[in-house]
Amino acid sequence: MSRSTKMQFADYDWSSKHLNYLVIHNPPFDFVFRGSNGTFTSYGSGQNVAIWLAAKLKYTYSFVLINQTLIDKYGIHEAAFYQLVNDKDIDGIASSFYVTLSRMQRMDHTTHHGWVDGFRLVVPRSEEQSRLFAFIGPFEPTVWLLVFITVLVVVAVMTLFAMIYRHHPWNGPLVAQNKTDTENGTGTNMREPVSRNVLFNYLGSHTIYVVNIMTNQGCREGSSLYSFRILAGFWVLGAMVLVNSYTGIVISSLTTTKTKPSIDSLEELAASTETQVLLRHDTSIGEQILQATSGVFKVLGDKARLNPGNLVGDPFKVAEKLETGRYAFPFIKTFAMSFVSSQFKKDQRCRFKMSKPLPLSTGYYFWLFKKNSSYTNVHSKPLVELWETGLTNFWVYNLFPPTAPRAEQCFVESTRRVSSRAPIQLSDLTSAFLILGIGTGLSVLSFLTELLYSRFRLYRLPLA
Repeated sequence: MSRSTKMQFADYDWSSKHLNYLVIHNPPFDFVFRGSNGTFTSYGSGQNVAIWLAAKLKYTYSFVLINQTLIDKYGIHEAAFYQLVNDKDIDGIASSFYVTLSRMQRMDHTTHHGWVDGFRLVVPRSEEQSRLFAFIGPFEPTVWLLVFITVLVVVAVMTLFAMIYRHHPWNGPLVAQNKTDTENGTGTNMREPVSRNVLFNYLGSHTIYVVNIMTNQGCREGSSLYSFRILAGFWVLGAMVLVNSYTGIVISSLTTTKTKPSIDSLEELAASTETQVLLRHDTSIGEQILQATSGVFKVLGDKARLNPGNLVGDPFKVAEKLETGRYAFPFIKTFAMSFVSSQFKKDQRCRFKMSKPLPLSTGYYFWLFKKNSSYTNVHSKPLVELWETGLTNFWVYNLFPPTAPRAEQCFVESTRRVSSRAPIQLSDLTSAFLILGIGTGLSVLSFLTELLYSRFRLYRLPLA
């Protein structure tokens, strides 16, 4: 410690001083539990700092329980400020606070901070997505529509070929070599009456053939006609591309855990319809959101005001609401770590997560004393020395197990996490549908060639 600092401490007779500190329930830094007949139990890093300062400056101290009536009226932070300003027996608060203009006007703060922290969101961990309709996911709706249309076209063309060959008279010479059982719907015999049952038999057998190819089940050839074989061959090629593209993604979807998109920013929270925003109106970030007149802060503030129960001033109520899994709460990183860890210790699973850092300036937290108090500056210099020792961080993160129970797995991003896959688009399967288009065209050309050849043979038969 510098010589000037020692001289300044010597200018005061601190041995006769007695300071009364308010203690508040301010997890994860300080914990206060009320007992019967006005008794209470308290512990925490803030009280450790007060004890260290008292030993350093050689004065005595007492911890005073905050007034519960004021908490119910103002919220715990504002109640502490009110009691510090208006109760002449209270000298300070055994905790550090973010300094706002309103607080500076009412109280003095030390020139050196007692804690530094960033802001995060405490959000419920995303649930696993349902796999009930995972089989639809690999293709875009446009692709599914085109696949359905393609199946109908292929079945229709196959049926058309079979029906024309069945009843056109120029196919007479081919009856013997193409003779099959017409009742099963695959025959190509000529001049059989075209009944509704026969038509349905054709449609049914060709549909089964097409679907069997798509599902890799295989099926006997429906006809020996070259046009049919060309169409079926190109359908096999196109279906191979479609099926392999589909199978790879659907197997991955069914065997890999995939969660719903999680909330990692204020913008995502504002857009969420499932997770509500929870605010403490007596904290600095809560005041900023509620007083905002534009931007995402205003959106969040308006959403919170729609449900007055989402505006609280009691840490116990914050924990109670967060445990339901329906709220997200913006606050300092240390609180987020503590709450996620405590819930893991309670439930033995990671029900909550901590978001990425919010785009807010780092919070510096100072000790508060009465306005124009002579104690303020004198406490500022020992706080510098205390911060340099690292004891404050030790007290917060290590000394008290309830402050930061260990649950590392809740803060580690899983290496097995699957990024969101975009469904296969129509442009990705252009080759498959091109194959089918070429095949359909060639089969129609072959079909017309077969008809012309059959007719040519029919005209030449009488000359033989």
